[in-house]
Amino acid sequence: MALSSTEKKEIEVLIRKEIKDFMGSTTAKQFEDKLMNKISKDIQRGKLEKDVKEVIIKSFREFYTLMYQQRSFWESKFRNA
Repeated sequence: MALSSTEKKEIEVLIRKEIKDFMGSTTAKQFEDKLMNKISKDIQRGKLEKDVKEVIIKSFREFYTLMYQQRSFWESKFRNA
């Protein structure tokens, strides 16, 4: 049961309208500004602090694991410097 082109167009229009209504913006810049405001408010309230810490810890863990696994590549360069 495939959708006809008119049905697809109706769905696209409905989705665009819902997104526009939900965010209350008409341009990409307004959307970006509203999103940045929401994120900054959440950061100020401390909601995202734990999540940011977890991302940083995971990134550092992966970085040091990668560096350790490839130490034969960079170790000799430091010894000869």
